[in-house]
Amino acid sequence: MGTIPHLAMLGLAAALCSSTHHYQIDFKMTSPDGIQRINQLWFVTYVNEAGQEIVVQAKAATGEYVPLIAVDSARLESIMTAARGLAKATNLKCALSSSLIA
Repeated sequence: MGTIPHLAMLGLAAALCSSTHHYQIDFKMTSPDGIQRINQLWFVTYVNEAGQEIVVQAKAATGEYVPLIAVDSARLESIMTAARGLAKATNLKCALSSSLIA
């Protein structure tokens, strides 16, 4: 599985496992071919002791760890709130990264 589909699946898992508020989804097909698309992906990262950039994970109410990944503005707002709290609690410098999906 490629990187983008893998990250998209992680984002979906994070959204489904999240204890944040859920929003109504508009399923109107706006593209000419009628397929819903993810146009941009945001993720929160930090650099570990080995110098590797790692996607930040937060512990959900279920006890599972979920990556801080967003594909819409509502989720982006919630991961930024979580990232600020985690950065303060762990004294880590986090960064918001973004990837446009063609």
